[in-house]
Amino acid sequence: MRWIPNLLTLTNAFFGCIALLFIHDLNLEYLSYCIGVSLLCDLFDGYFARKLSVASKMGKELDSLADIISFGIVPGALIAKIGFLVSNPIFLIGFLITLGSVYRLARFNTEKPQLNYFIGLPTPANTLMILGLAWGIYDYELLQIINTDKDTLLSPFSVFLIFTTFLSIFLMNSKLKILSFKILPKHRISWLLRGGFFLTCLILLINFRMTALAFIIPLLLFISILEQKLLKNKI
Repeated sequence: MRWIPNLLTLTNAFFGCIALLFIHDLNLEYLSYCIGVSLLCDLFDGYFARKLSVASKMGKELDSLADIISFGIVPGALIAKIGFLVSNPIFLIGFLITLGSVYRLARFNTEKPQLNYFIGLPTPANTLMILGLAWGIYDYELLQIINTDKDTLLSPFSVFLIFTTFLSIFLMNSKLKILSFKILPKHRISWLLRGGFFLTCLILLINFRMTALAFIIPLLLFISILEQKLLKNKI
């Protein structure tokens, strides 16, 4: 049973590698399945490591290496691929997201365990946000619109690439406290806010499907900041 956490971590990395193949064809459906499996593995490897009392420094490092693939290289490659499809001259800027993810994971490994809050947006959440943006472009056939103004550095899509890339890097490496759902909250306000968050997520997913991910992550940021403000005023 001691091998379960590391097996889950390696499965995370394996599906991250497969996800890269689906990015090549921009097959968002199967890409989403791969990211979903990686996300579940990333969620449960640490859980089983703690439950089985087999948490180790190697397991922590292995987890971050797997995350670099699934939640670092994958989102960077996805943004770059969308830019490449429309021959945008700065499509490679997407890979700065990969570098930002690597830096965020290295910082995470050197800090104290984060239970109530994450410091900065976790790389899996950032990946979901970018996946939601990609689905929005696909669902609303925005690639055709983008293609009409593809060759200039100041085109709307160039601005989109630059904004998405640097917002992603900022959020991951900021000092913002982002809600963690690893442990149950102690305050009634926290229960109400988190309940409202999950209900809103459900409504968004029903109405916008995978595109909802582009709204859910900003909503998580808002709820995180609001909870801290309310708890601070209460204290």
